[in-house]
Amino acid sequence: MNRGFLYGDGFFESIRIVNGIAPLLRFHTERIIDAFCIYQMTHSFDIHEVLQKSVDKYHTDGILRINFYRDGKGKYLPETDNVVFDYAFTPTSSVFFLPESSDLQSSLASAPQFHGNIGIYLEPKPNVPWMTVKTLSSAFYVFAAKYKQQNELDYLLIQNSEGEICEELVSNIIVQIGDRLIVPSRNCGGVNGATLRYLLSKYGTQLTEEIVTLSDVESATAIYSCKGSIGVSQIK
Repeated sequence: MNRGFLYGDGFFESIRIVNGIAPLLRFHTERIIDAFCIYQMTHSFDIHEVLQKSVDKYHTDGILRINFYRDGKGKYLPETDNVVFDYAFTPTSSVFFLPESSDLQSSLASAPQFHGNIGIYLEPKPNVPWMTVKTLSSAFYVFAAKYKQQNELDYLLIQNSEGEICEELVSNIIVQIGDRLIVPSRNCGGVNGATLRYLLSKYGTQLTEEIVTLSDVESATAIYSCKGSIGVSQIK
């Protein structure tokens, strides 16, 4: 058994492939590099090259999940910080949408719509660096998913100990209030997703990064989900 299984000592990255291409590959690469720093892991390979070779194995639409974990033995204290990885591919036919025009707000009007019931998880998410990536220690999200199921919700907002909304259960969010497009401050502890990185890179001047509260969500004109597997969609 590896350390990823025994101690959750690692993280994973889910990469959407569309027609044999990973549209957000650059941003997945950036996020993995950040995660190596947060987890104090040492890698001896070119991350972008590894991702590209993995993507090139598949020529159909799907999701490539790569698990990175610390190699070697040890208990809580690892004997080495060297990283190893494995991966799996799951075919999918779900829609994938990324805004591309120069005006983000008008481009979002073309986003797929998946409206449903939105709730908030009462248990606060710890605002710590290692939970800003997709950690293999995912118990918090497992219990949140159970809460979502038990309360018959379609979307579940996650808050930190200050009551600030940091993300949706499986995605980042954009909150539109009037003509303003707001993303929760990254200081709130949400996962720094690849789709959000793309949007901030391309539309940084059109997005406002600030604290988002439940009242903001309730009064929002629209809410958009930013998820690596389907891109951007409207959920309210």
